[in-house]
Amino acid sequence: MIFKNLFRRKGRTILTLVGISIGVAAIVALGAVAQGLKTGFTTMTQSSQADLVLSQANAMSTLISSIDEGIADEVRTLPEVADVNGMLFTNALIDDSAYLFIFGYNPEGFAIDHFRIVEGQTLGEAHGVRGEPLILGRRMAQSMNAQVGDALRITGRAFRIVGIYETGNALEDGAAVVPLQEAQTLAMQPHRVSMLYVKLNDPDKANQLRARIERRFSDLTVSTSTGFASEEQLLEMLDGIAMAIAGLAVVIGGIGMTNTLFMSVFERTREIGLLRSLGWRRRRVMGTILGEALVLALLGGLTGSSLGVLSLVAISKSGSWLSVFGGQLTSELFARALVTVVALGLVGGAYPAWWASRLLPVEALRYEGGGGASVPRFLPGTARTLWRRRTRTALTLLSIGVSIAAVIALGGMAEGMLGGFNVMMRDSQTDLFAAEADIDADFSAIDERVGARIAARSDVNAVSGMFWTGTSTENMPMLIVAAYHPREFAIRRYRISEGEPLTGRRQVIVGWMAAEKLGVDVGDTLRLMDSNFRVAGIYETGQAFEDAGVVIGLREAQALTGKPRQVQFYLISLRDPGQAEAVREELAATFPEIDFSLTSELDDAMSDFRVLQDMVDQISFLAVFIGAVGMLNTMLMSVLERTREIGVLRSLGWRQRQVLGMVLKESLMLGAVGGACGIPVGLGLGGLVGLTGIWGGAIRPAYTPHLFVQAIVVGLIAGVVGGLYPAWRATRMRPVEALRYE
Repeated sequence: MIFKNLFRRKGRTILTLVGISIGVAAIVALGAVAQGLKTGFTTMTQSSQADLVLSQANAMSTLISSIDEGIADEVRTLPEVADVNGMLFTNALIDDSAYLFIFGYNPEGFAIDHFRIVEGQTLGEAHGVRGEPLILGRRMAQSMNAQVGDALRITGRAFRIVGIYETGNALEDGAAVVPLQEAQTLAMQPHRVSMLYVKLNDPDKANQLRARIERRFSDLTVSTSTGFASEEQLLEMLDGIAMAIAGLAVVIGGIGMTNTLFMSVFERTREIGLLRSLGWRRRRVMGTILGEALVLALLGGLTGSSLGVLSLVAISKSGSWLSVFGGQLTSELFARALVTVVALGLVGGAYPAWWASRLLPVEALRYEGGGGASVPRFLPGTARTLWRRRTRTALTLLSIGVSIAAVIALGGMAEGMLGGFNVMMRDSQTDLFAAEADIDADFSAIDERVGARIAARSDVNAVSGMFWTGTSTENMPMLIVAAYHPREFAIRRYRISEGEPLTGRRQVIVGWMAAEKLGVDVGDTLRLMDSNFRVAGIYETGQAFEDAGVVIGLREAQALTGKPRQVQFYLISLRDPGQAEAVREELAATFPEIDFSLTSELDDAMSDFRVLQDMVDQISFLAVFIGAVGMLNTMLMSVLERTREIGVLRSLGWRQRQVLGMVLKESLMLGAVGGACGIPVGLGLGGLVGLTGIWGGAIRPAYTPHLFVQAIVVGLIAGVVGGLYPAWRATRMRPVEALRYE
């Protein structure tokens, strides 16, 4: 009986399944990518034959960890240690489109042995090649259509592919490996590594040695090779983002299912009344509707799981940055999807089931369909039609509104981050922003001699070097750390409200928001990246982006990151800001290894901003698609209910375009109103995430008229896409057949 009820309206049921399937597919696909990255980290350390892994303490990610290579020699002298190998991670932009992850290893060390060469030769065997030797993962080689012997230019340096390797780890097979010294040169980190692999004479003594190393090197984190991934904060952040996006899709799918079940109950009101008059009890009616909800959810779960697997295959072949991480499908992931859809079925079907069980037999048997309660006379024609089914209209608006709210919230966060950085540039009187070319901004490194040459130009007023990184503390899981030279112009915008500016080494000034969260005051000691700093002052800039962070001296940052005499970015102030574009072109020609950007174009220059904007665009697409599916479902049901009404209108002389316009007006109104309703919800959600998220208030949402217009446009597009087919179907009805419809 349950299946019979569900498939009375095949189109409606199928559309509902599509909405649920999208959410489940997001859980499976994005969860598999996050699991694939975690597996990649685990496999990377386990395959290295290491027993212990050493990385920089409190670094936001091991990938940006920096350790003095000399520590390896000290650890190697310990009696339990058989050998120590360093690894350095960096990346580079290839063909102006894709980032290539690069691992640096000692060609003769034990940690590189798991890179199994399938074509060509190893790094240790490569001699006399033109250019520096490089081995390339098979997945990346296939993506780039590269072969052994091909040349590859990375940040201006010539490399020769001497071998193709395969490890079975998607993270490594989508990357490249170069000798450690070459990686240090590329990353401009001489004698530094991202982590140290420690191999023991007796693995059973790992815990004993771990405790000794932690006591001797307080600035290091020591992990076992098997437990390394569980301590990686980046993985937790990515998993949280993936589940948030998947949760959005599931919520919207659940709203669609509630809408569908209400439609089904409305259609069967007289049938339910007949069953109640024949002796069915309320709990039996409720059980039937809940059974339909569960079956619908489970079918959507099965379909979505299959769709998620196909999506994962598509991601792996897309060549995007997500494809580098691969994917790992686990039984736990499918179990999570199953539990989610069961909960979705119970929640989505609860109210329709309760509503159906409350129907009185006599009233239900008298039900003739239609709009239920009276319609206010002041409403225009299109709104009157939507008012007839207020519950269905409200659920459709809720579905679209949730989608729009996500667009507004995430878009506001993106605008807030970009706006805060732009204000920082403007208030510091920065006209040009410089970062290393062809590399992710997080790995940018510029020699200070470049800054000196830029400062010597007659059209340049001042140059200020800058580092920008993050660390974690007990009270702030993501603390932004900026670094400037105490006497350069860019640090002057940090207005000291208590204490004094930076004047000496091992000092820090703390933003007032960070000071409150960290519980520190002037004169206190603050531990950053396992180094002690004295709080010299509390500053206030008026920008949460900076007031929730800290500032240290440039030399301290260079020492902590292992980049002596280097900066991450240069802020350039010009004597005549009106000549910024001309100066930018001249500097770009003089320093081709550096990207120079106008401060007004930072959203295109900074990779972090581009990635965040891509996420906003993708969620907007998801909102349009899922909203359109819900709209399509609603409008199809509306057209079906009004078949006889449309037949009457056609017999009275209405043309097809008039019927088309009537249905499209309804769907456009639903889209526009849904978008408008989603805006205040998005404002509240964005504010909540900004205050309580992982940034701890560092990013305050900013909303522009463009963002609100985008929200309304997204709603209208969902209305057009969702209403087009029902409108076309309504125009195809023949008057005689429509009038006979029962």
